[in-house]
Amino acid sequence: MKCISLICMRSALSLQLAHAGYRPLHSRPQLFRLNRGVIHRTQCLVSARPIRERPIRVIFFGSDQFSMACLDELVDYRKQMKDAFDVDLHVAVRKPKRAGRNLKQLREVPLAALARDYCLPLHAAEDTEDFKNLQALGFDLAVAVSYGKLIPSFFIQSTTWGGINVHPSFLPRHSGPAPIQWAIYHNDPTTGVTIQTLHPFNFDKGQILKNSDPVRIYDTDNYETLLSRLCVAASNLLRDFLKDLVKNMHAPEDFRAVFMPVVERKYAYSHAPKIDPDMRRVRWHDDTADRVNAAFRAFGGPLWTFARVVSQRKGRVEEKLRRVLLYGVSIHDTGDPDDGHTESYREENVPGFVSFESNDESMIVNAARGSVRVQSAKIEGRQKPMKATDLVYPMFLSDMD
Repeated sequence: MKCISLICMRSALSLQLAHAGYRPLHSRPQLFRLNRGVIHRTQCLVSARPIRERPIRVIFFGSDQFSMACLDELVDYRKQMKDAFDVDLHVAVRKPKRAGRNLKQLREVPLAALARDYCLPLHAAEDTEDFKNLQALGFDLAVAVSYGKLIPSFFIQSTTWGGINVHPSFLPRHSGPAPIQWAIYHNDPTTGVTIQTLHPFNFDKGQILKNSDPVRIYDTDNYETLLSRLCVAASNLLRDFLKDLVKNMHAPEDFRAVFMPVVERKYAYSHAPKIDPDMRRVRWHDDTADRVNAAFRAFGGPLWTFARVVSQRKGRVEEKLRRVLLYGVSIHDTGDPDDGHTESYREENVPGFVSFESNDESMIVNAARGSVRVQSAKIEGRQKPMKATDLVYPMFLSDMD
């Protein structure tokens, strides 16, 4: 009799929800359908069960420091809230890659070690078979944070609510794999974090669900300092999103609002491509001091250029064009926008001209406008810092290769 009564109660509740426009559990509508530009009343699932039989099962895809900060916040919040944040958290990472000399070392992403520290279920997710194995586990939501790989549409379809992505920019501005670097390079005053739905076929083309508050970019910021503040913004934003999801699980009238896309987009589309070595190259006749400084702050590592270097070989003095690595780059003089170098032919005004500072051995190098200070420079392949005697007078650093 108790079983019959329970079945009747569930049937009645299912009928009430059906009249209200919600589908039963087995219909499993998907979030990524929002990307087609049509929002249905039945788009997001509301369970017909007044009490869930298990926690919300979330699979977290990630790799680097940005994703580690988000995972760390979720685990910490789950410990604080206990039963109030009923989430079964799994982690998926890409398989280890060979690296190092002769590719003898297998190197895994940093997120894998963090997942083990927290004793979270850890999965490999690289090829189709891996995602089919994950699909069999029956996840409710996929969360991708700096994962670096497109999650297959069949896996997104297999989840209860589809998937979301946490991206460190205000989309669609700086869509792509390097949004933090390009925000610095373009001297953006602010940036932020976006939560979007996972698109089944393209990166960063999902519907925008939630934005963080603006994060200011300072003149002294580099990739590492800006990343640290965006990690805080992203972890808080994702925590609040999942907190709202859990809280509204049993409130049909509020549940759909969690997945409602933001209609107004305040930013124009721009692409943030992966950083390649040529982007760190300085072209003194084209780049201003501001641009050289922005490149060093944004792209990290040494910038590079060319120099005509004097060397002795078998008793003969030779002049060669060599690559030079530039460390500790900063602005020395921004220059006057109305006073370019094109009308002056004095050596000290020519782009690429180098003067050495006697007090700290740093270099001052002329750019197309203004000049930059270089703390140290090395000729590629040599261990010692470059000296004035290594260069050919009067043109020191060159654009030509």
